[in-house]
Amino acid sequence: MNQLLPANASLERLDCFRVARDFARLAQRLPIANAVLRDQFRRASLSVLTNVAEGAGRVARADKRRCYAIARGEACESAALLDLMDDAPKVIGELLSRVIAMLTVLVR
Repeated sequence: MNQLLPANASLERLDCFRVARDFARLAQRLPIANAVLRDQFRRASLSVLTNVAEGAGRVARADKRRCYAIARGEACESAALLDLMDDAPKVIGELLSRVIAMLTVLVR
């Protein structure tokens, strides 16, 4: 694991960030034959992670919600793409389901 900068250490306390990071790491390594599907899935998974991180860094509640809502949308896109894959490991779907559930709570 890469060492976080002190300013970003608070991200480690946010369970949603940790699960989104685990999901993104798996997504980046998942062998997907279809290049278009692979590219879109990897970009969406990174967007989930970066929007969670951005939301955590925002101060205003409305800004946080907006970032978390974008992350949730990207997670739902990832779920649709994952549904097209026949042989994706079960764990990646489980992580994604957890992220979507947590983001749903954070957006409210």
